[in-house]
Amino acid sequence: MVEIEYAHFRNTYKILWLRYVYGVDLNTHCMKCLLGHNDKRVRGYMNSLPPNMELEESRFYYLCGVDKDFNWNKNLHIPFVRSVGQEIVIDNEFVNIKILNARLIHIDTNYINWRLPQSRNRLFNTCRNWQFANMLASLPTVPQTPTQEQLGLFDK
Repeated sequence: MVEIEYAHFRNTYKILWLRYVYGVDLNTHCMKCLLGHNDKRVRGYMNSLPPNMELEESRFYYLCGVDKDFNWNKNLHIPFVRSVGQEIVIDNEFVNIKILNARLIHIDTNYINWRLPQSRNRLFNTCRNWQFANMLASLPTVPQTPTQEQLGLFDK
């Protein structure tokens, strides 16, 4: 089981969420491009998470924080996946966190599908959530909402 042993936020996040991710929708960006649901125990303006917080079973997880002043350089992005016996430890200017039975996923812009019309939109191609969604979309087993490029003749 994935467990957040501790998490202390060094920044104030107006918007803070932990998402259980099961698919992607590349037609949108920010949280909505990651199909799933949020953990109700995580919300904005929290200084820390409950100790030893056990997480639901999920294919992927994404912990995201939006800076109170909307300074994008101070946003928090921690995508991870279950990995028994491994742990994530991050201690930086944004957060001090330890996640058990998990492996950090580094977001890589090399997976952006530049054939998508929205990839030319800066709101999309600079969005870390959308960049991560593109990474997941490259996996054959991750459900996707059809993009304009993928719609067939009889699709709406």
